[in-house]
Amino acid sequence: MNLGITGEKFVSHKVEYSAVLHFSGDYVLRIESACTLRINDHEYTLSPEKDRPKAFQPLALLVGQKAAASSANDTTGELTIKLANGASIHVEPDEGFEAWAVAGPNGMLVVSVPGGELAVWRPDRSNSQVTGM
Repeated sequence: MNLGITGEKFVSHKVEYSAVLHFSGDYVLRIESACTLRINDHEYTLSPEKDRPKAFQPLALLVGQKAAASSANDTTGELTIKLANGASIHVEPDEGFEAWAVAGPNGMLVVSVPGGELAVWRPDRSNSQVTGM
């Protein structure tokens, strides 16, 4: 499933019990489980629950980058965002908790619920109301 972030710029991030990444176009990614961040030849495995916010400093290297691809696997609940500079963010589903959520314009929301199933709300473009799927 395309999350719609492709082409949007990574604007900022904040870590406080979850990692919240802001993209242009009114997209927000909230990561609440362990994630893998790949930048150049470095791989970081980070957990908002276990790691201090300082561990997420490598995200600052990505601010200003555009998303080259953004997808969620409908079967497994995995999230992958690839950036124009080759870096990537990957989040596996969590058996006990919501691993991640992407909110977008007009009420769009995709959540990886416990076990990896996706809950999806798409905006109704005719009146900007959210419709569940």
